[in-house]
Amino acid sequence: MARLVAVVRWFDRTPREVTRSLLRPRKVVPEGDRVLLQDLQPRLEQYLGQLLALQLVVLQQAGRAVAEAPTLAAKANLVEALRIVSTRYRDLVQLLPRDVEPLAAMEPFFASSERFAKEVAGADWYEQVLSLHVTTGLLSDFFVAYGAGLPDDGRDAVLRVLTRETGQPLLARELQRAIAQNPRLAARMALWGRRLVGDTLLQMYLAVHGPEDASPAPSRRLEPAFNDIVAAHTRRMDALGLTA
Repeated sequence: MARLVAVVRWFDRTPREVTRSLLRPRKVVPEGDRVLLQDLQPRLEQYLGQLLALQLVVLQQAGRAVAEAPTLAAKANLVEALRIVSTRYRDLVQLLPRDVEPLAAMEPFFASSERFAKEVAGADWYEQVLSLHVTTGLLSDFFVAYGAGLPDDGRDAVLRVLTRETGQPLLARELQRAIAQNPRLAARMALWGRRLVGDTLLQMYLAVHGPEDASPAPSRRLEPAFNDIVAAHTRRMDALGLTA
């Protein structure tokens, strides 16, 4: 019960509070108390169900970004990013156990994925593209680390799909071009990026502390693993010239 209360309190935090909690200096968690994502052992069906639900809402977001792109070059780049996400979704579906329907696997997670998509939708095209860049980068890093604990008969195939071609360079190119043309965007985009981190971290905690997880690891013990993911995100933001 105490663990459940701790998880609920975590979800009650605002994105800004989540981000501040994870990024502020803190005492080092003793080695024996740490929980690495790869030490967790998710079930393949649940892991893929949540991942596919998120991929589906990313496809929806990418489609809107293509439709609202201000130039032909931007549309072409985003269509290619959309193709990459679509291919990943298709390949992940093929990895589900034969007796599991894709819709049945996604259904328990789709409502939360859609709520997440609404939170990170963005007010205009520029925020939409940054949202795709930030959230897909964070979630990809998370699911690669979390997927290392999958059963042996499914792990390697999943990780091959997740670690090959991504749309990140295409999204970064559009963001760099937009900021170069309008430097005033940088401050607003940096602020939006920090909000996106908080929302996405909540989604990652939900993946670990799902409703069917009878013994979730305490949040404090997972924070070192999440800090590594945030550090990779910070490097991507630095490459855009934005403050994470």
